[in-house]
Amino acid sequence: MPGPELLERHLPVLRYDSLGSFLADSPAVLTDRVSPASGEANLLKRADGSVLASAKGGRRRPRLALGFLGAAAYGDGAAVARSDYLDAVGSDYVAQAREMHRGRYVDRAFGHVASDSDGALYLQYWFFYLYNDKAFLGFGLHEGDWEMVQIKLGPDERPEAMTFAQHTHGQRCGWPLVERRGQRPVVYVARGSQASYPSAGRHKAPVVPDYADGRGAEVSPTLEVISETEPGWAAWPGRWGSTKARNRLEANSPRGPAHQEKFSDPATFHEEADELERLRAAPEPPPPAPPQPTIAARREGGRAIVAYRFPRRRAGVPEPATLVVSLDSPDDALPPATYAHAVEGPAGEVEHPLALEEDRAYEVLASAADVDGNASEPAMTRLPEAGGQTGT
Repeated sequence: MPGPELLERHLPVLRYDSLGSFLADSPAVLTDRVSPASGEANLLKRADGSVLASAKGGRRRPRLALGFLGAAAYGDGAAVARSDYLDAVGSDYVAQAREMHRGRYVDRAFGHVASDSDGALYLQYWFFYLYNDKAFLGFGLHEGDWEMVQIKLGPDERPEAMTFAQHTHGQRCGWPLVERRGQRPVVYVARGSQASYPSAGRHKAPVVPDYADGRGAEVSPTLEVISETEPGWAAWPGRWGSTKARNRLEANSPRGPAHQEKFSDPATFHEEADELERLRAAPEPPPPAPPQPTIAARREGGRAIVAYRFPRRRAGVPEPATLVVSLDSPDDALPPATYAHAVEGPAGEVEHPLALEEDRAYEVLASAADVDGNASEPAMTRLPEAGGQTGT
């Protein structure tokens, strides 16, 4: 079995969407978080809600961390149950992701070498995201999100093909069609769903489309190697989050890589994925989307107030149902803070939840989506560093 050198050679480069708030970080962002405001800590729980460990720890409660998790027993010797789960405190996952995107947690990929029944090798790269907020429209919401891509190797250990995980399915293509930086494939990460795509653009997906414009950060993650048994957290059978699906539009929080079928059966995942024969120079035109809003922004009470206006309605153009607004600063390496707001008329104002820093510059992006998730191109403006107003 090849060593880490081969995994490192083909480690993907991640291209994020300009409105995507969740980056591929260590799963420790879920196990380790203690709220700086309330002091409440993320928890490890049994199915009945009883607490096994806390990220804060204490005299009577073990401290939760990645190293506390195991295949059969926890760090304190307690038995592991498949129904155990991690529970994130609070509901503002965008703020939590920004808070935890630092230090040893930042930009991680987890590599695994798998083989099929014919002995063919696959390089798998798994990515953890704190939350899935599919298209910001209330679909597929769940704590914790494990995504992946894999590269099929030929007998000479050279790449032949690649598979991109997308929701419950995937897409595959030959290696010549893969965009690369040298021998490293480029993966376009969709906003909200974090699904992986071989190219930028709008992509068909369950319920509502995926958008992966590639205009956000380009990241070369740090590689960590995992197997079926090591490290212990990789073998833990519980769920990475507390979400339980209430309807077909939602999803349960996922189990870890070693407890997903494609981890040990890469060939079936590859064969069942949709074949991408070629990257089309002129893709099919997307369905009509709402018009791009005109926006202006100002500071007020330590928050950004974003005013929006839509042009007069035209036949055949969908009405905007949701305004997705993002704040991002070129002065830091944090992910954009993106939130959705209901559109209540042809013009209005929304207050962005992010607490602003006075000495920091911010860019504002705003995109409109209809009830089917079809989205406009983002409008952009800059937020002034001191009082005043800017607009497109």
